[in-house]
Amino acid sequence: MLIDHVELEQAARAFVTEHHDLAVTVHFLLGKIADLGDVYGDDDPGRQAKQGFAKAREQVEGGSGALCNAYGGIGVNLALMSGNVEVANWNGIASLPTVDAKTVPRFGS
Repeated sequence: MLIDHVELEQAARAFVTEHHDLAVTVHFLLGKIADLGDVYGDDDPGRQAKQGFAKAREQVEGGSGALCNAYGGIGVNLALMSGNVEVANWNGIASLPTVDAKTVPRFGS
């Protein structure tokens, strides 16, 4: 089994970087929107628009947060996978002796 550890580790770092970069970008953009202040007014249509925008903002925050967490998790898991496969030493496993199942002692029989 050929495992390209360098490529796995590069992919892991790229996902972790994207996790960070996306979080920073979303935070920056939501901050810019917040800096605009209250642009809705105090009448009924303004209050309705403000409520609608607040719900949409929560969805953006939740969705982007979930995406950022997924990117970070993928990065960590790729790095772990690379390490686990290296530790498993697949070439060594292929050279292990075979065992005849008939010679294995049975307990409780």
